[in-house]
Amino acid sequence: MKKTVVQFSILILLGISFCVSCKPKEEDKIEQELDLAVVTSTLPQDVLPSCVIDSTEFNSWFESGKATENGTVNAANSVTFGHKDNCDFYKWSEQMFLWITSPSKVAGKTVFESPVFYTVSSEFGNNERKLIPHTPGMLLSAMPTLEKSINEDSNDSEEGQATGDALMSKDSVMIYYITMVNDVYAQFLSAVNAGKMGGKQFPTTQAELDSIVNYAKMNKMVLPDANALALELKTSWVEASTINPKELSNYLIIDAYIPTYKKTPTKWTILNKTIQVKLALLGVHIVGSTAGHPEMVWSTFEHQKTAPALSYSYLDTNNAIKTVAANTGSDWILNSNANDTVTINISHMKFKADSIYANFKGAPANNTVSPSNSSRTKPWGVANAGVPNPENASVEASNSQVISINNSIHSKLVGNDIRKNYFFIGSTWTDSGLAPNGSSYSTTNSGSGVAIGTSQLANSTMETYIQNGTGYNENGSCFLCHSNNNGLKPTDLSHVYGDIMRWKQATVVQTK
Repeated sequence: MKKTVVQFSILILLGISFCVSCKPKEEDKIEQELDLAVVTSTLPQDVLPSCVIDSTEFNSWFESGKATENGTVNAANSVTFGHKDNCDFYKWSEQMFLWITSPSKVAGKTVFESPVFYTVSSEFGNNERKLIPHTPGMLLSAMPTLEKSINEDSNDSEEGQATGDALMSKDSVMIYYITMVNDVYAQFLSAVNAGKMGGKQFPTTQAELDSIVNYAKMNKMVLPDANALALELKTSWVEASTINPKELSNYLIIDAYIPTYKKTPTKWTILNKTIQVKLALLGVHIVGSTAGHPEMVWSTFEHQKTAPALSYSYLDTNNAIKTVAANTGSDWILNSNANDTVTINISHMKFKADSIYANFKGAPANNTVSPSNSSRTKPWGVANAGVPNPENASVEASNSQVISINNSIHSKLVGNDIRKNYFFIGSTWTDSGLAPNGSSYSTTNSGSGVAIGTSQLANSTMETYIQNGTGYNENGSCFLCHSNNNGLKPTDLSHVYGDIMRWKQATVVQTK
């Protein structure tokens, strides 16, 4: 997750519930095997069940106390988040994803479209960004990785691609992005700007949360999901009209505004006019603070049809290593020929000022504004060899944990719950919440502040061109770009926090 161009690649702040060991008890293994029998999935179903959730805990996530089809899930409790192993982080991430994509009390809207969240604008003025409240009846606006908004009053989102590139689907339509923060994040930032809180790091304790809640009350605001602590989301979208109508019901869809363009073969210039369309959700970054982790937990999800995965290995129920061949075919949003694993993830477009352009240093010969074939080179957030983190002695063990929690969650989602169509790719953090040093764990790089968990994490819609291939890369962590000064200050971790602080109304954050 690259630091360049994108002063707002921020990602997501989070929340999580009470931890449960990812070493399943025997009855949990039996339960998972029964559940898997009724699940249709492209994931291996014989994976070692090394990270599972039992039905009692899963049902407790739902507002009704029982899993229901497309039912409302509570935010994970980040204040009481306890963790013994990787699985606890993965379950926290899964619950947060199910929460933000749940139906909200605002008719026809998801939680992330509700007043619990704010859109982060594109940069304007003197490196400023503003928070745009989500009000009932309002449509979100999406933009394709742009540094400057069209005007200060526009409802544009921040940049999308971590490298300042633009991304197109195989059907030659732009991929769009919307970045958001939750109300706890907004009120924390406002309180710091007003001198009511110190703001040396993102909130992680009940005392810090109480200060934020009390400050919000002064502003006549109630934070309904305050235990989520500070969250930041980054979402990626494609025009729903370009998806096979038979598959459209498998995507989360919103109504939103996107820009219009003046087009030539080598340059698209954004015009000061938007149009309303339906957008289909492709990817989500969820980044958030939790108890003991002011550096935040960084997690990502993708729709299963977004991009093909290259080959990977895992452990089966007998602890034997099995290998899954690379995906093939042309039925992918970002790839028209998955059989080609050589000319993948090559950028065709960059941004400059208000334009998407094809003529840049290093561009392919005779390049135009056009799609590039994209693939997931590290399908589950780790390299194809080596020791990925202190808990997992092998790549296969790490992959198995991530695949296992995906299978466990999908098997317990009821009926045709739309969220079954999205994969959890992985999460990363630092040991004991230490300030990140920007690098990823390996047996020869295990010092203070290295990224652990799935420490080579990338999303094919947001880090498309910086996935660093299949092998280990010391600089392959999200924290490469979110570790200024090796510190834990919000401005050390977030690309947009400081810009929002410069906004002249940063102490007047209001929602209805």
